[in-house]
Amino acid sequence: MDDIQSLKADRRRRRPALSCVNCRKSKIRCDRNLPCGACVRSKHKTCVYEPQGPPPPRHSEISSAGIGPLYPTDPVSNVDSDAAVSPGTHHGDVSHEDHSTHSLTGSTPVDSTSSQGHESSFDVRSLLDRIRDLERRLEESTDHSGPKRATRTTTDPEPVATYPSYLAGDLHTMSKSVVSKTRYLGQSHWMNHVGSFKTILEIFDQQCRLKKSEPIALINKCKSLARTVKAQRIPELNFKFGVNIPPREIADQLVEGYLRTTETVFRILHVPSFRKDYEAFWSSPDSVDMCFMMQLQLVMAIGCTLYDEHYTMRKSAIQWVYEAKCWLISPLPKLRLTLSGLQVMILLCIAEQTAAVGPDLVWIPVGQLMRTAMYMGLHRDPERLPKMNKFRSEMRRRLWNTILEIALQSSMDSGGPPLISLQEYDTCAPTNCDDSQLTDDDRPAVINPPDKFTDMSMALALRGSYSTRLAIARSLNEIGTRNTYDDTIRLHTQLATAYKSLTQYLQRFAFADRQPTSFQRRFVDLLVRRYFMTLHLPYFGHSMTEPAYAFSRKTVVEMAAKLYSTVFPMAASSPRPLRPAANNSPSTFAEVDDLVRLATCAAGMFRGVLLLSSMAIGLELQSLLQEDDGLGPPTPRADLLNILRDSAGWIYRRIQNGETNVKGYLFNRGMLAHIDSMMAGRKGPDAIADMVQAGTDAMRDGFEILKQWLEPKEDEAAAADSDAQFDFDGMMAVDKDWEYDPTMPNVLFDFTSIDSMLGVVSGTEMAVPDFSQW
Repeated sequence: MDDIQSLKADRRRRRPALSCVNCRKSKIRCDRNLPCGACVRSKHKTCVYEPQGPPPPRHSEISSAGIGPLYPTDPVSNVDSDAAVSPGTHHGDVSHEDHSTHSLTGSTPVDSTSSQGHESSFDVRSLLDRIRDLERRLEESTDHSGPKRATRTTTDPEPVATYPSYLAGDLHTMSKSVVSKTRYLGQSHWMNHVGSFKTILEIFDQQCRLKKSEPIALINKCKSLARTVKAQRIPELNFKFGVNIPPREIADQLVEGYLRTTETVFRILHVPSFRKDYEAFWSSPDSVDMCFMMQLQLVMAIGCTLYDEHYTMRKSAIQWVYEAKCWLISPLPKLRLTLSGLQVMILLCIAEQTAAVGPDLVWIPVGQLMRTAMYMGLHRDPERLPKMNKFRSEMRRRLWNTILEIALQSSMDSGGPPLISLQEYDTCAPTNCDDSQLTDDDRPAVINPPDKFTDMSMALALRGSYSTRLAIARSLNEIGTRNTYDDTIRLHTQLATAYKSLTQYLQRFAFADRQPTSFQRRFVDLLVRRYFMTLHLPYFGHSMTEPAYAFSRKTVVEMAAKLYSTVFPMAASSPRPLRPAANNSPSTFAEVDDLVRLATCAAGMFRGVLLLSSMAIGLELQSLLQEDDGLGPPTPRADLLNILRDSAGWIYRRIQNGETNVKGYLFNRGMLAHIDSMMAGRKGPDAIADMVQAGTDAMRDGFEILKQWLEPKEDEAAAADSDAQFDFDGMMAVDKDWEYDPTMPNVLFDFTSIDSMLGVVSGTEMAVPDFSQW
């Protein structure tokens, strides 16, 4: 009997202490984590475990052969050598090794030795759980939704290169961004690729140094005219909202233009409720509240771009945009913290781009919109908030989904961070239902199957690729991300998979009673495919000389051609003439493609994608002609050349429709002249003369068009400031300074001299201008 009691006492003494020191002292249960849950809750600074020596060997029927390999071996273990397992030891005779790890501070060892029997199975499960937890953390840290963070320290300076020029001013170029004036532009902004225009900049920079230069004089005149025209378009702010409503017939066309285009992709309004209020407005204009009045005016402002070919209602659209901006900053802002107020803010962000009222600054009000929505709790799913009816819940999900998409698109356009991450919201995707099935009562919501096309189908199709597109925007525009070429290929693969899923989703409706419209298919295609091109643009310049980046070159060129052909399907085969026919009379919105009207009249994302596409195509044509070493004349790709010629006519029509910036037209014509000269075998001074003449003709065209936009009441002397120095702000309707960094990897081309660009062999006697300042 005494022997039995002593055996039990010895067995109790051999049981190792697995709890931490604090839990043993407090006599509470320890979960044996590091730190354990009890120490975390009690806010102990340290959670330590007592080291345990090797227990004496015990013979058991339960073999430890299946346990040993699961435990990691500590290379600096303090276990005695006689307790270690020799390589020749049989598994059945394995002794218990002290497998210890270090705490977070790296000083206190933690015993993880297990006993036999039921203790062994418990420790195996605990170790497996810990392994799974580590695998989960590793997967989260390498997930595509969170780009890798750079390890640059604050003491490691960012290399900055500054290049002055009379035309360009000061441009500060860094590894993944540029600073122009007071603006910091991330890698997705076209300004990062401005070095591709170095040849044209050098030529017109040399023209600026001449005492009498016709193209520079015309540029200065165009600048003065443009400032006058823009000043005339700014309305007088009398704070009398809603007094500039057009007749019912025109208003109906403007509203329908918006509802059949932008609203079908960016869901903002509940259309039946909006139509009901719209009818009430015409029955009694004083019966509607001011919030609906702002919604109506912004809807009509967006619809103005679709009213006719020449954007004749631009001034009204600008008036309505300014009224909405003033209303949002008027007193008592808390009264606008409603879903209707959010709808006004979203509509304003889109209308500022369509009406070209600060389209390049939309990223700033989008930030305010995002924070307002989060302040109202839209980033939390309604199921996690106080109970509300189905209508309100679904409208919150719809608005948050639209805010996410607009924030992402504005990030790509402005080069700013996306302002949101996947970890900052848990709002679910909207329900696949029509507006007519969503009523403001307590009836249960109707949920349609995924293969039924509804009012939400296009928005849900975009939502499927959102996480991948967000990862691309973060990798390009966030300062702390590390984007290697392997990361680029990985993101490309993920985007290709998401894009394939999107196309398969939309192809389900090909033979259904209700299908996506041509505008919906092409607009969604434009919004998603742009990420392929922008993702590879940082490597486009290097791909001209580095075969390792050939895939990026092919992707940029092919996607640029597809993006442009998505809007103008006939451009690759039959480009439009440079100038439209003189007897081309305005037509109604029903006679012209809606997407073409938006690309020709609107600004922001509706224009930026095509401008970047035409730039990439022009540079590819120049490179192809330079690489052609055949005996005959060089022959570029016909489809790319046709697209570039069509883009010149497109920019010309934009100026006709009221765009005041003509420098995009100047550069496009200069690029075309350079390509034509290379195809004709003209080099040196002849090629320079062709480009200068093309720029002069472009400025003459722009000057004549801008004169037509001047209102007669304005004093012509106010626009005659031709002696002022040209600051070259805002090529392609962006007020930016221009310069070039030939050493940074984020520019498209690395032309070291104008001779190589014009095809002149180094050492010839041809006299060329001195461009040493570059």
